[in-house]
Amino acid sequence: MGVFQPDHAAIAALVHEQFVQDDLRRRAERVVTAAQQRAPVLTGRYRDSIHAQDAADGSVLILSDVEYAAVIELGTRDGSRPAHHVIGSALDAARD
Repeated sequence: MGVFQPDHAAIAALVHEQFVQDDLRRRAERVVTAAQQRAPVLTGRYRDSIHAQDAADGSVLILSDVEYAAVIELGTRDGSRPAHHVIGSALDAARD
């Protein structure tokens, strides 16, 4: 009986297949929508900046490019700004 030898290169290449990319983008859009719904709104700039971005390795990133996004997501050490975990909590929206 032979020993199973996984083809790691083939497995790594799967993420670039169109059906996988389509699924990742569909899930990413659900996360973006959920994050935008959860986002605290003062001006709407943070909420509107949340988006999905394709990465070179085939992954899809959910991010905000406003300079204060980390403070909204993680809060401050001194507790003057509470953590909202907007994107982190929205990741559950990607599950089927």
